[in-house]
Amino acid sequence: MKKYISIVSIFALTLGLFGCKDYMDINYDPNSPAEENLTSDMILPAVEMNIAATYSYTLHVLGAYNAQYYAQQFGTPNYVAYSQFNVSATNGSGTYTQLFQRALGNLEIVKKKATESGQNGVLLQATVLRAYAFQLLVDAFGEVPYAEAFDVTNLAPKYDKGEDIYNGLLKELDDALAQVKAGDQVATSYIFPSKSLNDWIGFANAQKLKLLSRMSGVKDVSADIQAVIDGGNLPTADIQIAGCWANASGQANPFFSEEKATWGRATHNIIANLALVGTMKQDTYTDPRLAAWFEPNGSNEFQGSISGTNLSTVEDKYKTTAAWCETKFAYNTPVILIAQTEVEFFLAEFYARKGDAGNAATHYAAAIDASFETAGVAGSAACIAQFPYDQSKWKEVIGISKWVALAGINGFEGYTEARRLDYPAFGAVKGSDMYAGTGALDLTLYVPGTLYTPFQRFDQVGDNHLLERFPYPESSTARNSNSPEFPGYLEPIFWGK
Repeated sequence: MKKYISIVSIFALTLGLFGCKDYMDINYDPNSPAEENLTSDMILPAVEMNIAATYSYTLHVLGAYNAQYYAQQFGTPNYVAYSQFNVSATNGSGTYTQLFQRALGNLEIVKKKATESGQNGVLLQATVLRAYAFQLLVDAFGEVPYAEAFDVTNLAPKYDKGEDIYNGLLKELDDALAQVKAGDQVATSYIFPSKSLNDWIGFANAQKLKLLSRMSGVKDVSADIQAVIDGGNLPTADIQIAGCWANASGQANPFFSEEKATWGRATHNIIANLALVGTMKQDTYTDPRLAAWFEPNGSNEFQGSISGTNLSTVEDKYKTTAAWCETKFAYNTPVILIAQTEVEFFLAEFYARKGDAGNAATHYAAAIDASFETAGVAGSAACIAQFPYDQSKWKEVIGISKWVALAGINGFEGYTEARRLDYPAFGAVKGSDMYAGTGALDLTLYVPGTLYTPFQRFDQVGDNHLLERFPYPESSTARNSNSPEFPGYLEPIFWGK
């Protein structure tokens, strides 16, 4: 019996990388080519587009509201629940299905073909993307099927612990890296159009660094991180999908398509959050990256709103969309999978944990430099001077500066790192202190560098807490008799315990 695969625009992809074509037009179609007739050059770009769509839109929006980068535009309804730290089992189902069926499922075919044909470069590509997708799932849900996930004879695969999945992914990456050799060919890719094996080796090492760094607070992995550093094959630029987006439906940056484009939502729901704006714009310093990430409001000022409400009964001067700052996304904004600023912050954290203040400070400064470079603005030296490295409170300094930097990269990464490092921490001021539910706002109460309990917050999360995990997705639990009982919204992912 022939097996069929869901794939994106096979005809366009086989012609070459001329644009990110119809990246979400992926369906299980009986008229699609059979698995044996597909090549890795057809499948891998489709996988990349599926990961990009999930990561840069769905997970980005979920994370950005929970990290308090975003608040809800006046009078609009779409994401109010997210701004109240409320994510349901239904909300997470799309993320789970997209990554499992349309990314990981297709990567199983690439791995099989690469293994059978001895294409070790292609096997490395599939392994890196598999590790990337599985890490997203663990960081969102905590536990997911892994060891038994793609056994077609098993209709109820067990959920593996997050730490076991991380360890498994590290071994997979090590095994794939050990097999590649100079001259191995790689498949067509949107991430690295030049088809460079060395670029994929760098991606693999950056992914290892990310996995190990997330584990570093609960397990001594310092020797493993040192080995990655000593290997000298970490990337020196953002790992991203760029240069292929077009200003047309199905071909633009996924977030732009959904939230900013004329063919997207009729109402723009997303505005800047007071927490981010209030940290980046203080009495004596305004961070230049703020203008790179958000449009000024109708008064040419940067003003953030509060979480947990769409301000439907606010006083008149705020009762207009022009009062608030919308996101600044273009059709060709790159989708950054691992940013250079992340690599440098992970290295700064590694040296900080060792007590090596000099190297920690060097990489901390390099992380901020890289963030400014990605944002396309000058002024990193002034930012470093305003928020200098301090070994005595390294976690706070790195945590807050990283939270700011990730606001311009991906909301889910910022949310994940805030949960892991516990910075920014919650301050004493709550959303209900700044807004009584009607009438005036007193946004001057906000303390820079802190989070705050939303005006209205999800009861199962409560005051002064982030949502620590998303509930197991309904699309999985409804079909899997081995799905575990949800441990609760305040149960940290293993790396946050």
